[in-house]
Amino acid sequence: MTALRTLVQTTQAILLDFDGPVCRLFSGLPAHEIAQRIRGFLLSQEVSLPETMMSESDPLAFLSWTGAAAPHLLQAVEQIQRESEIAAARLAEPTAGAVETVRSAAALDLPVVIVTNNSAEAVRIYLARHALGTSITGISARVEGRPDLMKPDAYLVLKGAEMAGRAATTCLLVGDSPTDMQAAKKAGVACIGYAKRTTRITELSDAGADLVVQSMEPLATVVADLRV
Repeated sequence: MTALRTLVQTTQAILLDFDGPVCRLFSGLPAHEIAQRIRGFLLSQEVSLPETMMSESDPLAFLSWTGAAAPHLLQAVEQIQRESEIAAARLAEPTAGAVETVRSAAALDLPVVIVTNNSAEAVRIYLARHALGTSITGISARVEGRPDLMKPDAYLVLKGAEMAGRAATTCLLVGDSPTDMQAAKKAGVACIGYAKRTTRITELSDAGADLVVQSMEPLATVVADLRV
């Protein structure tokens, strides 16, 4: 807890990945079902998919692949992904400790920006469902037509720091994937890895996490304690 407290006490803005640290986006609509839908669309367009994509369960991987290998179909694939994320956001369950973290930070006027490879529309719908919209400073989300700017690229993290009105080096990012950690490091941002599974601890550490936690609740406690 001491290391976590030190990181939080020195930060001037919190950047939160959406799926994982904020909510379980695909708790009601599994990601692998979205991936299958996109795969089916691409195959219907007579696209030759490599073996790796035939078994891919991450729909965001299809955005990256389509942008590089079949850019003429990117807009259609993005539409499927966006609509699916919006549907998922209407069902998504909060991650324990996330709501408390956001509200405590807002009470301190500590900027909180969502930094996500998901669509801004999905984020807004989720935040509205949980009355968190006014507690969020900004949403740095996937850029249409530019899947290459998704994390692990630093673009969204740097944009998040800009939205917070803070230098990147004074921000703290919380993410649940190695790509979050990689993007943070490229941007010069301190980062906490949120390991939903014990198998993720090493992956996040190896990707550059300054600290790994297995729950968002300790972060909520530390942020709340800043008010004392």
